[in-house]
Amino acid sequence: MDPNQIVPAIIVVAILVVIYIGMALAWRARKRRQSAFTVDTVTPTDAGDLLLEVQMLYVATTPANKPLERLALPGLAFRGRGTFIVWQKGVTISVNGEPDVYVPLAQIRSIGTSTFTIDKVVESGGLTRLDWTTALVGSDKARLKAATVGATRREKKAAIADAVKSAHDTTEAIAAASAASAEVDAHHHDDTARAESAAAAEAFAAHSTADVESYVRILDGTDALRVLSTVQSLIPKQEGSLA
Repeated sequence: MDPNQIVPAIIVVAILVVIYIGMALAWRARKRRQSAFTVDTVTPTDAGDLLLEVQMLYVATTPANKPLERLALPGLAFRGRGTFIVWQKGVTISVNGEPDVYVPLAQIRSIGTSTFTIDKVVESGGLTRLDWTTALVGSDKARLKAATVGATRREKKAAIADAVKSAHDTTEAIAAASAASAEVDAHHHDDTARAESAAAAEAFAAHSTADVESYVRILDGTDALRVLSTVQSLIPKQEGSLA
């Protein structure tokens, strides 16, 4: 190699390494913020009869009404080809090389179509969207972060305020209400703000679930219609359905 090219080559490699490290750290931070989300990675033996199995391209899972905020859930973190399976009692999203994700009918709110999410834009209604609810686990702080993933500062304050409304302890409710701003304003670092934020997280802990949306592209148009009609017909029949 020409000696005059060595220094530029080293600079380019160094930049690429920095970019890669930055991406890796950002992904780790995303997974840490979303650690409270849970999924069932095994389809139960009592899922009932196999009703439908079609080929798909899995695209992404996002918080409800936040189609540009990717969730790094086990089995649903990465795009890939796979199989969309409809059982009598639930749905399995099976991405090649990833753990299966099973969603019981009781957790499915609805199923519909969309045109875009994150880095995928298709023709009108080209994506199948499964709207479902997942449990949140872990510490109060972890639940609070997970439940407000992708939310604006105003939305976070509103979410905390909603949680406070359900608080049974008046003192706790007052403390949590005053903590709403401190929880979402990064420039508050004093001990009082931290204590108030902890109170808000405690009040918010009652929110043990979060609504999410999974986007897939069914490869065959006829199969996509069959998936929609089949799941839609099952949801009302499930006692306690969230649809």
